Amino acid sequence: MNNTPEQRNAGRPPARILQYNTGKSPTAFQFMQAAIPDTDANILLAQEPPLLNGTPLPLDDFHCFPSHKQACRTVTYVRKKAFKSTSVISDPHTDFLVVSVTLHSKDRKPPTLNIANCYNRLQNRNWRTRD
Repeated sequence: MNNTPEQRNAGRPPARILQYNTGKSPTAFQFMQAAIPDTDANILLAQEPPLLNGTPLPLDDFHCFPSHKQACRTVTYVRKKAFKSTSVISDPHTDFLVVSVTLHSKDRKPPTLNIANCYNRLQNRNWRTRD
């Protein structure tokens, strides 16, 4: 029986990422949702998500991390329980979001993965800073 995250992910990459620009279209968002079972994605990077009253659409079994509360152009969805923890490590920005996921591991210091979700090419940014 596959009870632990390590057992469930045996032989598979710990982060399975699906990226989609939905063009603010609810139909394209539905296509992205339909692709989740085929790709077994546990991280979804959506650009130009459709908004409902200024809020990105929710996905069952996923945590939703919008890039900005007022003008969101990227959303990162992370499957619940797929990782030990998830946190946003970038400042709010309309065009990008950086999240850090901590992988399930028996190591004393579990590995982390930082994932950037960008809508537009960012100019005049120093990527050596935290965000």
